[in-house]
This record gives sequence, C-alpha cells and structure tokens, in this order.
Amino acid sequence: MSVSKRASTWLFSVERHAFLAEKWICIISLVAMLVGICFSVAVRYFSLHLPDAGEIAIYAMAPLTFVGAAMCTCTGTHIAVDIIEQVKRPWVRRTGRVFTALTMIVFGAVYFWTALGFFQSALSSGERGLDMGIPVAIPTFFFPLGMALVVLHALAELLRAAANQPSVAKEHP
Repeated sequence: MSVSKRASTWLFSVERHAFLAEKWICIISLVAMLVGICFSVAVRYFSLHLPDAGEIAIYAMAPLTFVGAAMCTCTGTHIAVDIIEQVKRPWVRRTGRVFTALTMIVFGAVYFWTALGFFQSALSSGERGLDMGIPVAIPTFFFPLGMALVVLHALAELLRAAANQPSVAKEHP
C-alpha cells in the first residue's frame, strides 16, 4: 500500500471517529438544553430561590452550533450547490465537490484562526456567567474545535473528490 493511500485511510478513520464523537457532543448538548430549560421553568413556576439553569441551555448552544456545523460538513448537508448533483457530466460534479471542499477548508481555517483568538481571550479573562458562574471559556472552546473539525471533514472530502470516491453522504444516505 502506498504512503498516500495509507495516509488517506488514516485520515478517513480519524474522520469516522471524530464524527461519532461529534454525534455524542450534539446529543449531550441537546439534552443539556432540554434539562436546563425545564429546570429553569420549574424554578420560576415554583418561585424557588435557585440560580437560573437557563445559562446551561444557552452555553449548550455553542457545541451544538459549531460541532453541528462540522457534522453538516461531513455529511454534505451544509450550504452547498445542490444543482451540481443534477449535472449529467461527472467531471462537472467532481469539480463542484473539489471547489466546495476547498472553499470549506478556507472558511474553516479563517474562522479557526479568529475563534482561537476569541477562546484565548475568554480563557485569559476568567469571565464567568452571571447565574451559575460557569466559565465563558467553556462554550467558546467549541468555536475553534468546530472549525478544526470542519477543516478535517473538508480535507477528507477533498481527498475523496480528487480520488473520485463517493462522498460520505452517498455512502450513508
């Protein structure tokens, strides 16, 4: 097996494992949002003197948004040019996939760089939420993580498109 084949096989394996982790992060985020909102409503309804757990729900939106964006990149359900799939010529479809993957790599890299500065700022400030005192650095961590995962999935899609292999969306409809 050639070095490039082993490298791409390794990348696809990492991508599969990352996707499984992303699913669980999104599931946990949704559960945290549900529990946080339900608890917050119960606290208000019964006039309990407890901190507002709605902060947990708000913070859980960050992993759902940014890690969810990476999942959409992997499955091809992000904003893409769907008309490419209707084109009869395979080379046009392949060119569209390559262009989309390259665009997502640039997008993810630029926003990763921006997000990293934002996360470092939140980390160094030590800022905390008002109600529960949760560090703001926790949700901001998911911004650079999500963008790094977007780059990973876009890079894997670029390799699949260049090798004329089906996308993940085609493998698992």
